[in-house]
Amino acid sequence: MGCMRTAEAADEIQVEDGGRRVVVVAGRLRLPVSAGVTDDQALTLARAGTTAWHLLRTCAHLRPDESIVVHDAASEVGAIAVQLARSFAAGRVIATESSQSRRRRAVKLGADIAVESGRDGLAERLIAANEGKQVDVVLDPGGTLKASLDALAPFGRIVCYGADQDESVRLTGLLGGSQAVIGFRFEHTLERPDMIARAVSELFGLTSAGRLRPVAGD
Repeated sequence: MGCMRTAEAADEIQVEDGGRRVVVVAGRLRLPVSAGVTDDQALTLARAGTTAWHLLRTCAHLRPDESIVVHDAASEVGAIAVQLARSFAAGRVIATESSQSRRRRAVKLGADIAVESGRDGLAERLIAANEGKQVDVVLDPGGTLKASLDALAPFGRIVCYGADQDESVRLTGLLGGSQAVIGFRFEHTLERPDMIARAVSELFGLTSAGRLRPVAGD
């Protein structure tokens, strides 16, 4: 049986009577694992995959042909978000990463282009990567809010998640730019199990069909 330790409890794979596999999320939610999904993939999808799915679907409301920036694109959440954005018919998918090898990995996962993630000149690199236009959606795990806002188009959305958020934003700036900044914490989905079940159902289906490749964190 596989196991992934979390702050709440252990996410784990269990085998029930009859041989059916289930992934147990935070010690309380049991979800059947589809055929064609490995134990390790199920563990990654249950938490990182659910996060990426809700960043795009619930928070950003990503629409077809919209451009999107995925920061930290070679991480567990970022790698799934890049692939989902492509699956959800996003327009230009722009990745940021710190090293050339991680940028190459993001492009292999489906990003149209990957740029260096350093803060200096980041907004300019994002706009250039979007062929001179501001971007519609940004997924920010922390540390890139100012640059992301500078690169964001009117009616654009930034979704902030992760534990490294230490930046603030002025409401007057958002009003002036017709922009939105949205927060997301996985823990809140645990109080609404249907949110996890809906995401995992689609994620397992995409993985079984070979359209999604969950990437373990490094």
